[in-house]
Amino acid sequence: MLLLWSSLPGRAQAQVRGLILDAETKQPVPAVTIRLGSGLATSSGADGSFSLAVPTRPDTIQLARLGYVPQTIAVPPGPLPTYYLHRQQAVLPPVAITARRWIERQIGITSARALVHFTDGTLLPGKPVEIAQLMRVGSAGAALTSVNLLLAATCPDSITVRVRFYRLEGDRPTTLLVEQPLTYQVALQQGWLRLDLTRHHLYLTQDFVVGLTFLLTAKPACPVPVDIKLGGSAKSFARPAGATEWRVPPHHYRLYITAQMPDHAVSAGVNEAENRETPAAARLYSRAVQDSFSLFVQLPKGYAHAAHRHYPLVVLLDGNVYFDQVSEAARHLPRREALILVGVGRPSVLQQDSLRQRDYTYPAALPADSLPLAGGGRQFLAFLEQELLPYLDRTYRIDSTHRTLMGHSLGGYFTLFALVEELNAKRARFSQYVAASPSLYYANQYLLQALAALTPTAPSQPLRVRLTIGSQEMTTTAEGRANQAAFQEALALLSARKLAPLTVEHTVYPGYRHLETAVPTFTMSLQQGKQTQPTEAAAKR
Repeated sequence: MLLLWSSLPGRAQAQVRGLILDAETKQPVPAVTIRLGSGLATSSGADGSFSLAVPTRPDTIQLARLGYVPQTIAVPPGPLPTYYLHRQQAVLPPVAITARRWIERQIGITSARALVHFTDGTLLPGKPVEIAQLMRVGSAGAALTSVNLLLAATCPDSITVRVRFYRLEGDRPTTLLVEQPLTYQVALQQGWLRLDLTRHHLYLTQDFVVGLTFLLTAKPACPVPVDIKLGGSAKSFARPAGATEWRVPPHHYRLYITAQMPDHAVSAGVNEAENRETPAAARLYSRAVQDSFSLFVQLPKGYAHAAHRHYPLVVLLDGNVYFDQVSEAARHLPRREALILVGVGRPSVLQQDSLRQRDYTYPAALPADSLPLAGGGRQFLAFLEQELLPYLDRTYRIDSTHRTLMGHSLGGYFTLFALVEELNAKRARFSQYVAASPSLYYANQYLLQALAALTPTAPSQPLRVRLTIGSQEMTTTAEGRANQAAFQEALALLSARKLAPLTVEHTVYPGYRHLETAVPTFTMSLQQGKQTQPTEAAAKR
């Protein structure tokens, strides 16, 4: 529950104010819960005072604090009435007392250390947007003191930032915990942007989502340079300002709150997990690539107790970046649709970002592509087919007739490249290929040429291909028109009769840009993958 100590502007409301003192010592009594019959509540401050905005003035209020006799008393007249609480007298058995003190904690992503700082490429220049992140404060109580956001660069603009607080219900932010937003005018300076909350007296006793809306000037000099973190277990959200649908971005924000909290509240492990990258379950050396890969693995619930059950496999490229978001979706699948998720990546996000251009591309890049390491796609495909899949079959109970390969951007390009290579070889190691915003421009549209050159063939098993793209990738610019033409050509070539029974599905995400299509594509593919049903096989196929 969230308790707002100060009045909210913008609405005609009555004010219930008062001062609470100890009846014996006449000293202020802090942390008294003041509750109305309507359910509204607040707490007294360090000086014993409180103030609560209410639609109508109540007749009575309830006062309660551990160690004092609870009271329900009439609200007296006067601008600042005084209430006296009497200490509760009781004979108690001896107990061991452990002192509790309130300390300031930082909750969220506090780390600013990175060899390379990434900025949020999903923020549209000149367009207001809201970003948000889950803050795990628990139920012990937290008095918020600040919101902090890391900016990767300095921008000459001064912008308006509105702060909102939401409940998290299911996997998305929902209703507001505070009706009115808190508004700040700030300069965009590199480093931590601190928004002071102390004057708003916000006290929370549950996890919540903090949202920041950026309202830009009429002609902004640059996008808001929000610094982001790739990988990790934080829960992040974004949406255009005013939109109702929250999107899950492929990254997290270096965003945290400070709060006064009991010293026993919130384990350090929560913050530690959000600030570091998710550790890999295993590492596998590839002779084909002459390099090692990190494997991020999630097994379905009940896996250890279902000894004869074999599960569909999903292989997710760029595992360092996307595994946490996709594994969260996989955990919520019905039991009958449970699967084994394996993200393929590197020991760190930075290594993955630098080497993906080598592993996910074929042939070697043209000078116009500006990818000097590119061209190792066939070696990486050999790693998947000859080393990774056999290793997974030996290690886990996998239904090898239901395997999915998923990738985004260059990963989407590689996913379609793997499909073409396997159709040419008349073998398919995967039954479903999911390509989000594939980079079809690469190597002078090599993939489109390869699809057109495929000879009529019937796949050895029914195959499914899912292609997605964001509508903002297909704008009226020259690049947008080229993207649209390439996407439509890929759909037409994949739907050709000569490739039957290849099932082709596609989705255009309205208002989405290139970086925004990955997470919804992958999570929706899990939820819609009805063909990937677990089998009750006695042995691996």
